[in-house]
Amino acid sequence: MSDLEVASNVARLVIAWLVSAFAVWLALKLYPGKQKRESFGGALLTALVGALIFWLFSIAKIPLGTVIALIVWLYALKKIQGVGWLGAAALAVLIYLFNALLDLLLPTIL
Repeated sequence: MSDLEVASNVARLVIAWLVSAFAVWLALKLYPGKQKRESFGGALLTALVGALIFWLFSIAKIPLGTVIALIVWLYALKKIQGVGWLGAAALAVLIYLFNALLDLLLPTIL
């Protein structure tokens, strides 16, 4: 793999992380109440933890890994943001919707 390909892959990874963090930040701002880490820095941490959880479960290739990863992600979201299980589920749905919307819009912008 050439240096240019490595740099391109790293740039894509960072951009994807920033876009995902923006979706998390929007969800945190829309969700009622005050979460522990409602800042963009907290959104960056939340997006990174979520990506690592799903990445680890994807390489583990265990049965029902996606379902287990989702439960672990909800637990992490609950702990990071200081919300209950329902709050974590509501935030996860909002994050998913914002990510889907950004996935539709950004390819046309970039």
